[in-house]
Amino acid sequence: MNNSKIPLTPKECDVSNFPFMPLDIDRLLNSETWILGDDSEKVASMTLWLKSWSQIPAASIPNNDKMLAHLSGMGTKWKKVKDHALRGWVDGGDGRLYHHVVAEKALEAWIEKLASAISGAQGNAKRWEIQIDTSELESQLCDAVHRLKSIAPQSKALTKKIAKIIESRSGGDSNPNHVGIATDKRENRIDKNINNIHSQGEPEKNSVEQKNSLDDDLNLWKPTLDQINAWRQRAGLPKTTQQEFDQTMITFLPHYAPQIRSGRLLENQVYSKYINWIKRDNSNDKAPTGTKTRPVNANSTKQVNAAWDNEPNTDDRPFHGTVEIPEGLR
Repeated sequence: MNNSKIPLTPKECDVSNFPFMPLDIDRLLNSETWILGDDSEKVASMTLWLKSWSQIPAASIPNNDKMLAHLSGMGTKWKKVKDHALRGWVDGGDGRLYHHVVAEKALEAWIEKLASAISGAQGNAKRWEIQIDTSELESQLCDAVHRLKSIAPQSKALTKKIAKIIESRSGGDSNPNHVGIATDKRENRIDKNINNIHSQGEPEKNSVEQKNSLDDDLNLWKPTLDQINAWRQRAGLPKTTQQEFDQTMITFLPHYAPQIRSGRLLENQVYSKYINWIKRDNSNDKAPTGTKTRPVNANSTKQVNAAWDNEPNTDDRPFHGTVEIPEGLR
């Protein structure tokens, strides 16, 4: 364990809502931690990495033997594996230990999360014509980019447009919205945004924007067909065509657009929503050709709730039909 006395991730860094931690397989299997460790030492090392992912700050663990014995799952065996399990961890000077490899992955996820939140806030500001101060989020984003550059200058996240914008940002700017970050929907990347997000006194322009709201929604999420079919295959769904996918997006994206713009839905969560949407559609389809259907028996002895057995568990899509109320109940 090294003693750098510098926290590798900021105190606000929270990626606990990311359901997975990126793992470089070759990097792990060729590391001294993996090659030189026995089974218990490997288990303790891996467990601490994974536990640190959901800690706050991310990529950190408490510098306390009792807590580490618990977090590593080693219990009374902790002292035997401690030296090896703490290889690569550094003292942040704040009572916590940090791992530079986990910190690299955590900062990349944190940057994505912050950029998404800023983009969503600015999208809402434009949509509702209100002022939203994103200066605090932008400050955190700037800090995260600089921290990532200091520990992993080779990170691919630093080659993205957002990192370049932050890196070139000059100090002493009094404008609270100096970064001006927004998602370039056409190229699926982070780009500069016009600071003046209001269009007061331009009713014609507002009218055009309202007419194009569907186009804006459809540009919020544009995965490739290969990516979609890979997700469908993992979910046990057949491949789709571009035309079929585009048709689905006409109803899917407008429904989830507010959540995507606000940053409440990250990209991997949008994929999951899409898969669930397709499964619900399929569950409502008619029975496949060749299957037998039973006629409805008016004298069936089934419970009244049994009629819902084949219905999907949840469906959060809005209902646009008409409900007729009998006169006796009005």
